[in-house]
Amino acid sequence: MGEMTITKIPVGAVALMVAVISAILGLIEGIISAIGLAAFTSSLPSSLSSYVSFGAAGALGVIIGSIIGGFIGGYIITAIIALLYNWLAPRVGGIKLELE
Repeated sequence: MGEMTITKIPVGAVALMVAVISAILGLIEGIISAIGLAAFTSSLPSSLSSYVSFGAAGALGVIIGSIIGGFIGGYIITAIIALLYNWLAPRVGGIKLELE
């Protein structure tokens, strides 16, 4: 089929797709972080455990925060990158793809 050049990226569609992927990765990160924090707080000496508590609400907060942060951060960063790409592609040249 030949060589094609990407000259414009649909900002909203690409940003939404990356945001959803980032939210899924945020879920995984949040679960790992919650497990790590729970293990850390349970290993503290009893004299400190009264000052630091990390229960189910804390774990849920970490997980939900990671999901929301991943979605919002992924959307914003990807939208900025797509806008920059759309601005730079005509000036510098877009990404060339070789299709069969």
